[in-house]
Amino acid sequence: MKRRLRSVVVALPLALLAALLVLTGWSWRADRVVYDLGLSLWRRPPPPDIVIVAIDDASVAAIGRWPWPRVVHSTLLERLAEARPRSIALDLVLSEPDPDPAQDLLLARMLRRAAPVVLPVAWQAGGPGLPGRSLLPVPVLREAVRLGAAEATVDADGVLRHAFLRTGSGDQVYPHMALALLEAGGDTVAAGLPVSRATEEDVSTLPTAGWSRQDRFAIRYAGPPGHVQRLSYEDVLTGAVPAEQLRGRHVLVGMTANGLGDTLATPVNRQQYAMPGVEVLANTLYTLRSGDTLRAVDAGPGALLAAALTLLLVLAFDRLGSRWAWVGALAAVPVAATASLLALGAGLWWSPVPFAVAASLAYPFWSWRQLKRVVDRLDDEILQLLVEEGTGARAAAPAAGPRRWLGDPMTSRLARLHSAAETVRSARRFLADALAGMPTAMVVTDERGRVLLANAPAALLFEAPGAEQMQGMDLPGLLVEFQPTRAVDWDRLFASPGAAAGAWPARDAPQETAAIEAHLERLGDFLLHFASVELLGRQRWVVTFADISAIRLAQRRREEALGFVSHDLRSPVHAIMLMADLHLQGKLQWTQPELLAEVQRQANRALQLADEFVRVARAESRPLQLVEVAPAELLAEVLADCQPQALDAAVQLALAITPGLPPWRLDRALVRRALGNLASNAIKHSPRGGSVALTARVGDDGTLTLAVTDEGPGLTPAQCRQLEQEAQGLPAGDVRGVGLGLLFVQRVAARHRGRLAARPGPGQRGTVVELRLAALAGSAAEG
Repeated sequence: MKRRLRSVVVALPLALLAALLVLTGWSWRADRVVYDLGLSLWRRPPPPDIVIVAIDDASVAAIGRWPWPRVVHSTLLERLAEARPRSIALDLVLSEPDPDPAQDLLLARMLRRAAPVVLPVAWQAGGPGLPGRSLLPVPVLREAVRLGAAEATVDADGVLRHAFLRTGSGDQVYPHMALALLEAGGDTVAAGLPVSRATEEDVSTLPTAGWSRQDRFAIRYAGPPGHVQRLSYEDVLTGAVPAEQLRGRHVLVGMTANGLGDTLATPVNRQQYAMPGVEVLANTLYTLRSGDTLRAVDAGPGALLAAALTLLLVLAFDRLGSRWAWVGALAAVPVAATASLLALGAGLWWSPVPFAVAASLAYPFWSWRQLKRVVDRLDDEILQLLVEEGTGARAAAPAAGPRRWLGDPMTSRLARLHSAAETVRSARRFLADALAGMPTAMVVTDERGRVLLANAPAALLFEAPGAEQMQGMDLPGLLVEFQPTRAVDWDRLFASPGAAAGAWPARDAPQETAAIEAHLERLGDFLLHFASVELLGRQRWVVTFADISAIRLAQRRREEALGFVSHDLRSPVHAIMLMADLHLQGKLQWTQPELLAEVQRQANRALQLADEFVRVARAESRPLQLVEVAPAELLAEVLADCQPQALDAAVQLALAITPGLPPWRLDRALVRRALGNLASNAIKHSPRGGSVALTARVGDDGTLTLAVTDEGPGLTPAQCRQLEQEAQGLPAGDVRGVGLGLLFVQRVAARHRGRLAARPGPGQRGTVVELRLAALAGSAAEG
């Protein structure tokens, strides 16, 4: 409502301007241009019962120079009388008697014979300060004819558009010559002919004192000069024109020869050729007889119509909007002009010029008001931004009051705009830098999921060339690679928060955040967090991708370790409980020392398993203490640690080291313990008299390979493959019985970015277990 009221305030001055143009007639020149164009476009068929006998160039050449003797006109009238036309207009001013009185008498007799005939009464303006006078035919001719006023009352631009039914001087009023001719033929003026009272402003500025005009009407021209049928005076005089062409028709005799007759400027002049006065008389007669005339819209209704159209146009700008308002403004002028021309063809004249002037000014004026309102609003927003940011608030504060009249307000406004823009740019840079500095992949999208901003980790996650190249991508389409733990419709999730199946908890109002866990085949497990925020009245999505692969791996390792503990620890504890139960039932035939020795052995086994579990946990959690260690020295220490066990099992230990091995950065305690576990396991499963070899070499892949080879029963290919799988190892109770000890070795290998491998020994006898360690920098392995 407020917006429409502002448009009305803009439209009222323009509507008032359009109304004033109509009421004051300031646009009369442009009005007449449109009027003349319309009359030229809407032609009428030439009147079939009106014919002009033209005193043309051919007649002058045949009869002689003008003026002709009156006997010539008498002869013409005799020919016309024989043809018996409906009426005759002799458009010749015969106010002076002929030097030969017999000529006037002859002409008078022929006028009576050819009756009815109309002769013109002209008005001659007087000199400066002198009255004008009527030019009447000589008395002898006046008695035999009807009289009609013959004058051309042109508009201020010299164009003849109107005529008057009656004119005269003093008490003597004459009908227009066309009206006299119409009445002489027994016709009447068409019903409903629109006439108006004449005013001095409607006519030319020629002296008209003493000459009055009544009942003004518009002449409806049927066509341009030459449109009405013409017959040459000389042809009619010599009888070359059949009488049938003249019988029963209105015959107008007048001059059309160059330089002789009166020619007038009319709205339908073609190629700037003037129309002879006799043809103007023919068009006036056509207007009165046919009633095919023009009715002008009065000034009052015309002003209201122009003002109403202006109001509607400006109000339409608000509905069209800034993008299409200028199209409406441009189209309004030709549409109004076309409508005016169509109405003119139907006989109604309304000038579109006042409305066109207002419509031409409407869009600039409306745009200026819109721009001013936007600039004022921008000033307020800039000031608010500066105040909120604490930047330039003191300098900008005076602008919040009344507009300053001194100085350059545009310079001040530009300075405030620059300050606000710099604030926005700084905030944008801060947000971009903050987003780019986030270690977690993050994406900002619109309400439909199109990417607006992204950081480098997000580009790396989706294998995009860069963060900028992700802008405009469809995030729901990218998310199809993820395999959520529960069914999610990504498109529906972005379309309506809370509606995606399984993505949101069931509740009446949709949530603004959600967390979905999903797996990406090539990278691991992720936690996708969706947050819906509002920015500038629009919904935006902030999506983060947290890599939880390490967390899930740790969880799996913990579950596996707990599985080992629950299995391996249950075995000795269950054995102790079973022996105690059998002893209490008297079913166990052991002596007390034997029973206590077995209980002690099973308890030691459980304690050893607990120690192994602690070692596995420490291998995973404590930071690596990297030092440079010679492989030969490390293997020698392991061999010394295992020597007592080897002697007890009658197993021979051997050491094989590739010469020239460089020192290797590793955690000495962890690797030594891991190799000790492998060697102890190999000794335990080797036959008496067998051998266990410890070797060291640098492989083709740049890793240090520490191997333990035994001559035991060996592992199957399936067990070898399972052993190489990190964090799984061999199931408890298999032929090797590895348990937590092997799991510890696997953790040590993983901490050194290596792996544990197994393969059959030489000749498919025994097993070779390899601990492969990567070359680590000083801080590369600390995590």
